Amino acid sequence: MKIREFLKKPHRLFAILTMFAAILVADVIMWSAHISALTPYAITNGEDVVCCVRGRSNARDVLRNVFSDLAEEDSRIAAVSSDYQVMKAPGSEVISTEAAYDAVLQSADEGEAEVTIVSTRTENVTYTPDPDYEKNLLMLAGDADIISEGEDGEKMVSVAYKTVNGETEDTDVADLKVLNAGVPAVVEKGVLGLPDGEEWSTYEGDPVCNSGDDVATTAKQYVGLNYVWGGKSLETGVDCSGFVMAVYRLYGENLHYPLENEGRSVSYGDAQPGDILYFPGHFGMYIGDGMMVHAANPRKGVCIEPVWGRSILDVRRIVRD
Repeated sequence: MKIREFLKKPHRLFAILTMFAAILVADVIMWSAHISALTPYAITNGEDVVCCVRGRSNARDVLRNVFSDLAEEDSRIAAVSSDYQVMKAPGSEVISTEAAYDAVLQSADEGEAEVTIVSTRTENVTYTPDPDYEKNLLMLAGDADIISEGEDGEKMVSVAYKTVNGETEDTDVADLKVLNAGVPAVVEKGVLGLPDGEEWSTYEGDPVCNSGDDVATTAKQYVGLNYVWGGKSLETGVDCSGFVMAVYRLYGENLHYPLENEGRSVSYGDAQPGDILYFPGHFGMYIGDGMMVHAANPRKGVCIEPVWGRSILDVRRIVRD
């Protein structure tokens, strides 16, 4: 009598039916999962079956472990592009997940399928801070001297790796954080003979002959150099023509004998610093204001003196206007 009265109330009947339905659905889900775990699944390379394992989750775990092995060591996988696929294979012979891992890894090593992995790793690295540059007005462009040594710093970087079948093909490094700025070195760099449009602090090439003033400035730095008959070295000694030729050689101009035929002739009234002065049996370089620098003789060596105006045979300009 009580049961009939209970069932006469619709909401109670609905509750009972709902409970039985939930139990039935749960049983179906559990049974389906059990069946899925027992079903063979093949791992293919896009064309052929590489191996079969029991259950789709096991097949996916095999691939996940293979991808982890093919990625850069100790990195976190961000993306994977792979030819390997997982599909049902009823009735197929299955092997253990360990054996499947070896089979798929061997397949990748032999290039049967392509696995491209992008992974990242964060690490601390030492780095050399960019130097501080100081301009030296007496030094040739491209030359540099270290005034003070710097100290390396440390920074945190993120490194992105691209690997194909286990071989790293590309890396990209991005700075994340400076942990220790270090100490920049102080470097002295020259400006004489700097090519037009170049930045003196970054130029690393050879000086060019684009300014007679620059050539004259360089020549004056060798005052006191020994006079050596036939000498052409700015280290061991020069004679009059050897001195002029050696200075211009620093600027990429290889002058030849007879020196009085090099360049083009200008009048002494139009002489500019850097012009070659041609005297009877002698050469010097004009530096402006009626003065010249030249390798005078064994007693004076390289020195600065007034131009021998009355003895000038010609003025030769090497620098192009």
